[in-house]
Amino acid sequence: MSIRVLLADDHKMIREALGALLTREPDITVVAHASNGDEAITLAQAWKPDVVLMDVCMPGTNGIDAAARISKLLPRTRVIALSAQGERIFVTQMVKVGVQGYVRKDQSMSMLVQAIRTVMAGQTWLPETTEAEDELTAQVLSRRERSVLQEIATGKRTREIADIMGISTKTVDTYRRRIMNKLGLVSQAELTKYAVLLHSMEHDA
Repeated sequence: MSIRVLLADDHKMIREALGALLTREPDITVVAHASNGDEAITLAQAWKPDVVLMDVCMPGTNGIDAAARISKLLPRTRVIALSAQGERIFVTQMVKVGVQGYVRKDQSMSMLVQAIRTVMAGQTWLPETTEAEDELTAQVLSRRERSVLQEIATGKRTREIADIMGISTKTVDTYRRRIMNKLGLVSQAELTKYAVLLHSMEHDA
């Protein structure tokens, strides 16, 4: 019997590429694509897939909240978190809300397929280094860098952050680059998504 999969990622190219590769597997069928957390919840209820591949950082309802909702509504549906390099800090939180697997986006396609089959067999797919990586990511930023992240999360621009923190705009830009380098983020958009999601997690805790 084919494993029915729902793909949830805000990047269309990633969804289409994953879908094309997964459909080559004889025991996997992609039933739907979602571009954000809200769509993932709606489509999961409609299709009742066996597995949801959930991007961690998405607009609107993020992957963590969507995974929590799906796990509650559809306890028989397995959720696998898809995480970019800089999003590892969220993996522990994803596990807490009920995901059964975690695959980094820099890992091979065969690893993802293996993860899908593993969670379908009733097991979890979590790298042994997940907890250590999570703790390292949480600790790697300095106090000032975390302060900059908090201001980014609330929508502050570089000049506003500089005024609030009593530093120059050049220093703020330096902090931005350091944060991105430390967390493996490759664009300002990723930095903003990371900051907003981290901020929401800290306030929900």
